[in-house]
Amino acid sequence: MFAWFLVALVALTAVVALGVLADSGLRLWSAIGQLRRETKRTSVIAELPAFRAGITQGGVAFSRSLSRSDGVVGRATRAA
Repeated sequence: MFAWFLVALVALTAVVALGVLADSGLRLWSAIGQLRRETKRTSVIAELPAFRAGITQGGVAFSRSLSRSDGVVGRATRAA
């Protein structure tokens, strides 16, 4: 009898967990849809951040020789 109680408890827990996950999924789906609608209405498009020169030039910063003892190639001018 106790085994049936445990089985029912586990089944009920699984049903509740699936309900919570479904609710979260629907809320996320709705939020993404709303975000898409808002971005379609606005004509402002945010620009992508500019990359550092060493990255945009094909990794020139990494092709330099690392003859210095500290191994530092150069100081970054902006945050990545």
